[in-house]
Amino acid sequence: MIISVIAYYIKVLCINKRNMEIKKQITICKKNSDIMIYPESKNEIGLWIAHPPCYMASVSDVSKIETIISAALQHSNSGIPVNAETAKSVLKDMRIKNWNSLYKSYKIISYSVAEKKIIITPFVYTNKGGFPDSKAKKTFDIDDCNNVIGLLLRL
Repeated sequence: MIISVIAYYIKVLCINKRNMEIKKQITICKKNSDIMIYPESKNEIGLWIAHPPCYMASVSDVSKIETIISAALQHSNSGIPVNAETAKSVLKDMRIKNWNSLYKSYKIISYSVAEKKIIITPFVYTNKGGFPDSKAKKTFDIDDCNNVIGLLLRL
């Protein structure tokens, strides 16, 4: 009996993990009235790496932000080879010296798409770097884009 209960929970955990597996991911950087967005793709060892193209918009232009998010998601996990040099080109496009400066001066938000969910994870900056704020993480149904955009603009 105990073994069958354990097997059941392992099966449930595996199904839930598969349903929350990130398929696409972008990063949104907010500062004052500006938003910059860049896609991320997995490298050969499964790490998400930033890469161009970088997009910019005003916080007040909601329609453009929606279009940019859609475009950036199309570039996520697109199969292009990504590495440290690719990621550095994102900083160059954004005119930022290093990742530490980015995390210090911008509000960083990860926008991830899983099977049927959108996951918004703000990052917090400490003296050790930028880290996901798991307490502020929000999950939305894939069709709930209006609430997602609303949250992004409020963060």
